[in-house]
This record gives sequence, C-alpha cells and structure tokens, in this order.
Amino acid sequence: MKDKFLYNKKRKHYSYIFKVKNGYCLNILLTTDAESKQKKHKKEKMVRNIKLYKHPNRNSVVEVYIYNHSPYNDQENSFDKKELNWAWDINDKRKVKRMKKYKKYYGNKKSR
Repeated sequence: MKDKFLYNKKRKHYSYIFKVKNGYCLNILLTTDAESKQKKHKKEKMVRNIKLYKHPNRNSVVEVYIYNHSPYNDQENSFDKKELNWAWDINDKRKVKRMKKYKKYYGNKKSR
C-alpha cells in the first residue's frame, strides 16, 4: 500500500494515511490552526500543533500544521474516494516520521 493524502469525512480535515490494516487506516490530520484543544479526564487544555515548512499541496501558500496527537485509527469508509496528488516537503519528512511513532513529549517538552 502506498501512502496517500485523503479527506477525512469523519474528522473534517485532510489527512495523511500511512498504514491500512483490517479495514482501518492509521492517519495524521492536517490543519491550519496553530493550537488545538485536547480533552483528557474531562479537562480541556490547549496544545500547540506542529508547524510544517510548506503545505503538501504545492499550489497552496497557507500555513499548515499537523495535530500534536497520536495517529488516529479510522475506518476506510470514513475517507473520501478522491486521492490528492500531494507530497511532503523534504524539510517536513522528519516531523512526519516522528508523528508516525508519536512520542508523548513531542512538541511539549518541559524544561529540565
């Protein structure tokens, strides 16, 4: 299976799908918001999203971020059928690779 960009109808964002298994897709969401809300134990907190160097769509000049959240596991039918011809910039590939493995502290390092 080739990695691809599709629109996630369930979460209403574009997403990068990097693994498909048993009808479920692991994906990372793209957004234009610098911060997002995360709910944990009935509390909300603002978390910074990870800024990308360039938008995967070469024609777009909008600043884009990836959610600072572990990859989502959604069903295959929650994605749009139209595949987007997008690609990561060479400066963003390392950030995406880290998000695939997702470390809890990534982007939210505390001073030691």
